[in-house]
Amino acid sequence: MIEALHNSIFYEKPEVVSSAPGKLNLMGEHTQYSDGFIFSIAINRRVYVSVSSRSDDKFIVYLARENSLDIITKKSLSKIEKNEPITPVKAVLNSLLEFDIPGLNICLVNEIPPELGLSEISAVSIALYFAIRQLQNLEIENDRIFNLCEKLERYFSPFYESKSDSIALTMARSDNGILVDCRNFKYEYAPISKNFKILIIDPRVGEVKRTIEDFLKRGKECKDALEVISTLNPQIHSLRDLTVDELNRYSNFLDKTSIQRVRYIVSENERVLNFVIALRRRDISMLGKLLFDSHLSLRNDYEVSTSEIDSIIDISATISTVVGAKLFGISNGAFVLTPRNKAGEAIRVISEKFYETYGRKVKIYVTSPENGVEVKLVS
Repeated sequence: MIEALHNSIFYEKPEVVSSAPGKLNLMGEHTQYSDGFIFSIAINRRVYVSVSSRSDDKFIVYLARENSLDIITKKSLSKIEKNEPITPVKAVLNSLLEFDIPGLNICLVNEIPPELGLSEISAVSIALYFAIRQLQNLEIENDRIFNLCEKLERYFSPFYESKSDSIALTMARSDNGILVDCRNFKYEYAPISKNFKILIIDPRVGEVKRTIEDFLKRGKECKDALEVISTLNPQIHSLRDLTVDELNRYSNFLDKTSIQRVRYIVSENERVLNFVIALRRRDISMLGKLLFDSHLSLRNDYEVSTSEIDSIIDISATISTVVGAKLFGISNGAFVLTPRNKAGEAIRVISEKFYETYGRKVKIYVTSPENGVEVKLVS
């Protein structure tokens, strides 16, 4: 599709086509700021990019979702406005000016649901970097690209995921989840059975926009708690260095709220690692328990859930065939792990009961683990 679209816009075939997936964190939300672990999958919604060379220095960019055509000069890249659809593209191009790249025709098709916390900006950036690197034979290592993506994420959002985000998007494998260690950024895989489907559920409400300050506050509360703990024990450099049992030693020096926040981070790190073990052992009951426990801690300890998301989790818990469910992102929505052959039942029950309670329909995306970034030359 992207090749035909490129040809219809620029009257020439693209030279390189790439794509990068959206990403869903199954476990480890918000632990990245504390050197934690994140276990995620690439989803089946992707960003597709096609590029071809120009004989001048202009970048002509077509965005299919917006049906917009932008003419960008290198000089104009010195000033990039936030919160525009073209902004991530401009940011990537600006970061590559040091390589003296020539002008390009770029076509971008974005299938990732917007504003749902599925790493849309990272996917755009990764797809562009890999396509342009291939076309121009740039000597730029993956790790440099990951660092550039992290810089862009910091610019766009206070909730950037460090380069763990771009590592997962790039290195993901179908039928597997990827575990990223946010301290050293090493990663490993754990198989996810083809017999499972994952339902990404969007409650279609803007409540998340009202919780941004709450999330920033959570981060500060964890940072302040770490300062107290590390003063008492200089060997503790991050919350990653604590266990749940060890946290109790410092309870007299922390207020109730701080203990709750730290308890989520510390217990979630343990749950992430146990989740990987459960996948490798095919321990379905343990997978479900860990997912529901993770949500309960996000709700009760980190206190970032919403009534709509809690309702989705509660409904899911009543469906006997559902393995587990929990919140994802910055209260963007929930996901449900269910057997492939029972996904339809889960979709029906959740949709009906949510509508009965809130009078509106949820949006549900069905996915399974997909490959990370893909690049090909067009012959």
